[in-house]
Amino acid sequence: MTVQVRAIEPDEFETMRQTMGVVFGFDPPEGDERFRRLVPLDRTRCGFDEGQMVSTLGTFALTMSVPGGAVPCGGTTMVAVVPTHRRRGLLREMMRSHLDDVREHEEPIAGLWASDSAIYGRFGYGCASVSYEVTVGRGHVDLHRLAPDAVPVRMIDRDEAVRVAPAVYDQLQVRYPGFFARSPDWWESRSFRDTDASRHGATSLRYAVVDDEEGVAGYVTFRTKSDWDEGHGSGEVRVKDLFGTTPESWGALWSFVVSQDLVSQTVADLRSPRDPIFDLLEGSRRARAVRSDGLWIRIMDVPKALMARAYSSPIEVVLGVSDPLGYVSGAYRLSVDSAGAACSASNDEPDVLIDLEDLGAGYMGMPRFRELARVGRLSGSDHALAAMDAAFHWDPQPWCPEIF
Repeated sequence: MTVQVRAIEPDEFETMRQTMGVVFGFDPPEGDERFRRLVPLDRTRCGFDEGQMVSTLGTFALTMSVPGGAVPCGGTTMVAVVPTHRRRGLLREMMRSHLDDVREHEEPIAGLWASDSAIYGRFGYGCASVSYEVTVGRGHVDLHRLAPDAVPVRMIDRDEAVRVAPAVYDQLQVRYPGFFARSPDWWESRSFRDTDASRHGATSLRYAVVDDEEGVAGYVTFRTKSDWDEGHGSGEVRVKDLFGTTPESWGALWSFVVSQDLVSQTVADLRSPRDPIFDLLEGSRRARAVRSDGLWIRIMDVPKALMARAYSSPIEVVLGVSDPLGYVSGAYRLSVDSAGAACSASNDEPDVLIDLEDLGAGYMGMPRFRELARVGRLSGSDHALAAMDAAFHWDPQPWCPEIF
């Protein structure tokens, strides 16, 4: 079998959606043009067997926040291989073509959300953030005695949300590694998308904000799923976005969504492990959290990527990097001082031997180099690994609040 991997033509876009739907188990709604607006067709990489599309892959051209800065990022997305063509090396061929394209576009990192967390390490991606689904029962919503005093929350319509939400998001985007810039098309096609298929039996999106002296300080978008148990309201509030820029806005918005009548619980997915809700509630254990992997990062240009971010302490280390795909294997000297970071290829003996997956996992500011050394995934002196953990750590911790 010879499968051709190539970019699709404009008239093949609908076939790409249908093929992806076969793998992910959904029927694409008619007239849904959101991917066409956001994924450049020349950056797709689909497999064709005798003219029939059998696999899909696309790339979002993102600007991704990293500690202390931002870099272009190839957003790996829509990765699918139909059941008849599994285990034939097609995914590897698509990924190589995709990563060649990322290099050609001079994007120093690629990023993705993994449908299966066992897949992408062998392609050099590392789990660089974690994500939580948080559930708060309606019976336990009192805020801590030291939480900020309540401030008013104001319900708004979609038109006002479109005007004010991006400015709030942009303030957080420059602060949190893992946030990516949302273009106007992204806001329209993804963040404010509100079709019957996206509601899953709940209401249309609702919008609310908190104001302060300088304008809108935070916003929330949410849905409500109605339910009744023996004549009593036991519905569910489903939070999509909830972002604050001040302690008062975080407290007010969380109190607003967990305290609504006729519901039994509030569920918020894709939350940070340091979400304010855990410290705002009177009983932090009342916020039940289910942990999952979040953003995965693959470094495509080691010097460029390591020099693009800031560090929390000085370091001088030579990294012996092993890339499963061979793109960036080699030794690199990383030097960080008060003047900034420098990184270049080196002929010196490495202080640390590390797979690209584990370097990517620590890149966004959630390093676990000593932990990974304890289980044998990487090796190096205690001094070098401790210095790496200290230097790569970042506050706030990485958080990617939206699947792409």
